[in-house]
Amino acid sequence: MKVKEKLLHTFIADFIDEGSMVLDLGGNKGEFSKFIVDEFRATVYVIEPIPELFNQIPENPKIKKFQYCISKEKKIEISIPENQCATIYDKNFNKKIICKGITLEDFLKENNIKKVDLLKVDIEGAEIEMFENLSEEILRNVNQITVEFHDFLWPELKPKVKLIKNKIQSSGFCCISFSITNNGDVLFIKKNLISKFQYLYLKYFERFRRGFIRRIKRYLKINE
Repeated sequence: MKVKEKLLHTFIADFIDEGSMVLDLGGNKGEFSKFIVDEFRATVYVIEPIPELFNQIPENPKIKKFQYCISKEKKIEISIPENQCATIYDKNFNKKIICKGITLEDFLKENNIKKVDLLKVDIEGAEIEMFENLSEEILRNVNQITVEFHDFLWPELKPKVKLIKNKIQSSGFCCISFSITNNGDVLFIKKNLISKFQYLYLKYFERFRRGFIRRIKRYLKINE
């Protein structure tokens, strides 16, 4: 297996190619989307609500850009902290903007997306509501999900994250947390795509190998 990581989002590269459909929720400046296009020539649909970030997403025929926030509300207030990413979860910040909201289900319908080879989720707490309301039909048509859960910022989310992980696993996915101490880099991959041996390799070898490398990199950066 070819295990790839970009911006602390880990996924299996064997199932991504030029014909793949990748959905980037929380695209920021488009770094992840650009990586996918450069590396695999796949088509990426990227959603980013913050205008300053949305405007920096590269112009590319393979990158389809949408200025939305994933939410069941049609209009949603987003808080913009100084030293962390914008969020709809935490309201305790003075700077706020109003963004257009759309559910993942409606977005897929509007864009006639039937199958998603890789779903990347980094939406600063809004992933809880999204996954809680995600239908079994959508999950059936997704092969991989790489998600940053934000319970490391808001520990009260931990019970909900646990329930979401159980929900997705019961829908036919394996779950591997590549973060050793939190849920900051979680991969869900369809069970029929990997063997039992590959699952055990990812869960008990690759996970700890990558965690060790990350710690070394953080240590070296601190001491530069």
